[in-house]
Amino acid sequence: MDPEYGWLADDGCYYKPAPDFEPTPVLATQVDPGVDGSWYAMECLGASTGSGVVWWRATGIAGLIPPTPAVLAQQARSRLVLPAPQVRSSPVPGVPQLVGLPVWLWIDPGTWGPRSATAAVPGAAVTATAMPVELTWRLGDGATVVCHGPGTPYPTSGVDPAAASPSCGHTFTRSSAAEPGQAFRGSVTVTWSVAWAGGGQGGVFPVLTQTTPISFRVAESQTVTVPGPSAGS
Repeated sequence: MDPEYGWLADDGCYYKPAPDFEPTPVLATQVDPGVDGSWYAMECLGASTGSGVVWWRATGIAGLIPPTPAVLAQQARSRLVLPAPQVRSSPVPGVPQLVGLPVWLWIDPGTWGPRSATAAVPGAAVTATAMPVELTWRLGDGATVVCHGPGTPYPTSGVDPAAASPSCGHTFTRSSAAEPGQAFRGSVTVTWSVAWAGGGQGGVFPVLTQTTPISFRVAESQTVTVPGPSAGS
């Protein structure tokens, strides 16, 4: 491999990845939608002259030059499948919450764990791994709750209804009666860190997120005052 020009391919030209290349509309027509591939800087010297940036399918360029670990990492990242957060709460979603009563918040624990995908060519493989690191609840009443885990499921018995979640919860301080649809509308977002390793190299990508909309109906608790016995009765 030439440090300036890149890999010398069988066609007599040098190629190296051009991951930051921004194609013109004409060049963009070279891209095959939904097909793994990348832009490569091409430099042809000697009998075959010419230069520029060209699009190659991953399967096609593999026949000319081995892709770098960084290129395989991009392909592996594109194959990651991250689950959308499955919302859980106590009281359960759809059942009106009460002002002043702690609400336990969590997501399906089965969705909280690493997810991996691999891109490979003969003789080389790179794996991208996403790890959930943060859970952000936007409750719709102006509050934001950030939890560093999936939250604690509400036990089926033996818990004081007035007890707060030990890891992830919220207490509404006003009713949602005046809101559109009489409900607070917000979202819960899982933030994933993404790292890759393979081919003797490694690195990190910008974080990824998955978001699910949520809504909570919150009611004022009603008390009934019963008159006591009148004096002298």
